[in-house]
Amino acid sequence: MSEITVTSVQQIRLNLLANLNYDTAAAAEAIKFVGDDPLKYQIFVNQLSRVTTESGLVAKATKAIKESEEALLLFDVDSGG
Repeated sequence: MSEITVTSVQQIRLNLLANLNYDTAAAAEAIKFVGDDPLKYQIFVNQLSRVTTESGLVAKATKAIKESEEALLLFDVDSGG
């Protein structure tokens, strides 16, 4: 039996899907935001775990994306940081 290999991009997407309880609509939003970028992925997952004010997974993902966009400003190399 051959070993199954998963690319890093596929692994990010699998992890997003799992983190969003296999809700494909929420995962699609997250994948669109992350764009296969490891930094965006890590920030999103961290923010997702902090979102407690939303009950639906799409709303939770949307809130995590908004919080992630704000956090990403800390990593903007043009800001002198």
